[in-house]
Amino acid sequence: MANARAKTVHERLAEARIEFLNAEVKKSGKNMHAEFKYFELHDIVPVATKIFADKGLTFLITFASGIAIGRLVDVLNENDYIEVTFPMRAIAEPAKFRMNEVQALGAEITYMRRYLYMLILDIVAPDVLDSGESDAPLVEVPAKSSRPVSKAERTEIVKEITAVNDNADEMQIAALKGVLGKLLDIDGSQEEFVQGIALETQGFTVISKQDCEETINIINEMLTKYEGVK
Repeated sequence: MANARAKTVHERLAEARIEFLNAEVKKSGKNMHAEFKYFELHDIVPVATKIFADKGLTFLITFASGIAIGRLVDVLNENDYIEVTFPMRAIAEPAKFRMNEVQALGAEITYMRRYLYMLILDIVAPDVLDSGESDAPLVEVPAKSSRPVSKAERTEIVKEITAVNDNADEMQIAALKGVLGKLLDIDGSQEEFVQGIALETQGFTVISKQDCEETINIINEMLTKYEGVK
């Protein structure tokens, strides 16, 4: 009996994409402005690495001449691979909240790695909205009904929409930066958490009033716990 034909990298990638989809990976990232969750790098990598390894594949990431490169390689034949690329982009200055140059570079690498994994696995998610630049609706649109909308319902709909879209004012943003600064002063290990908020709010420029207040309350609760263990 003839030996079965070895599957190509493309065939194994197609299977890996299905397995990743079936794994139902949970999204842990939350956009503070556009009200949706998205995949963080640590959501994707552990699952993807195991799937790739089971199929005799490894995903290698490099950065060269301003290009982010992801190469899915057959571990037994390095010349058999699939490559995805895109131009590298730097994080805008306002988002580099209390970052030094090395920390900013690390944040940029993390973001680019995430998008390379999303490309190779064909992950469908509202990642384009991560910057908050989309015109997609920010509240769920109810199903159409033949019954006329009452005045009270119209008022409630307007209230919900404006509550989501109304951006935090300067005092709220200053308060948010203040509590985050205190958190970093107390516990430097929270740096990744703080930088994540800075990045997802475009340097504290795009965040709703509600999200800002909720985040301030969460940080204050964290600060209270630190005081309790002194």
